[in-house]
Amino acid sequence: MIQLNHIGIAVQDLPAMQRLFALLGLMPAWIESVPDQGVVTHFYPLPLADGALELLEPSDPKGAVSQFISKRGPGVHHLSFMVDKGEMDLLCANLRSNGYRLVYDEAKQGAQGMRINFIHPATSGGVLVELMEKG
Repeated sequence: MIQLNHIGIAVQDLPAMQRLFALLGLMPAWIESVPDQGVVTHFYPLPLADGALELLEPSDPKGAVSQFISKRGPGVHHLSFMVDKGEMDLLCANLRSNGYRLVYDEAKQGAQGMRINFIHPATSGGVLVELMEKG
């Protein structure tokens, strides 16, 4: 089973987004630096079952989020789906065999100790899709 976990939003002006979210009554549940991804994640739980908004603050000018903002400006960066434990490798193999390009050859560790991989937007209708599996 797969379910939407969060929507990642690349931000150029973090304080402005934090102010907006605070005005909407949303407060971050946690903030975490993920050096391998060149990003600081700010997770804002939504009043949905396990849903959240993730603000992606670039921490490395050469990181993927910095590059995204440089090319496209701030905005929705990715959709993230939670994969059942133990299913990541099988799902990635199935996606590859069906012509989808994945960003990583092997899943990597992301925020919260999750294993992650991404479906490249070139093969997913222009949308970066993150797959997450609890580690």
